[in-house]
Amino acid sequence: MLMGALATFTLVALMGVMMVLSMARGLPPDPYYPRLHALAALIGSGLVIADAVGGDERLYLNIGLAVVIIALGLVMAVTSKKGKKIPKAVLIAHAGLAVACYGILAFFTFNPQSTLI
Repeated sequence: MLMGALATFTLVALMGVMMVLSMARGLPPDPYYPRLHALAALIGSGLVIADAVGGDERLYLNIGLAVVIIALGLVMAVTSKKGKKIPKAVLIAHAGLAVACYGILAFFTFNPQSTLI
């Protein structure tokens, strides 16, 4: 199940990069794109949660990070919906934590015998 979550989050990461590149060019992303990004992230999170409920306690770290990442994503969505510019600090925190969470998930996926400590 972790491989499926990692594949899903790979797509989520690519969508995030595409949105950032679009904004860097001065173009807003298509309106459906952030929603698709969020939906895919929720699907990946669901797979991680299912694995954690199944007994993989290592994934609690990913779940905790995901809560913060999702909260930052919601802040960006609400800010954007109001027509305001997304604060760079929020965007950088969202992306940075997402990269860290992805790296941890990849490590746990490819090293099934690893532990947190």
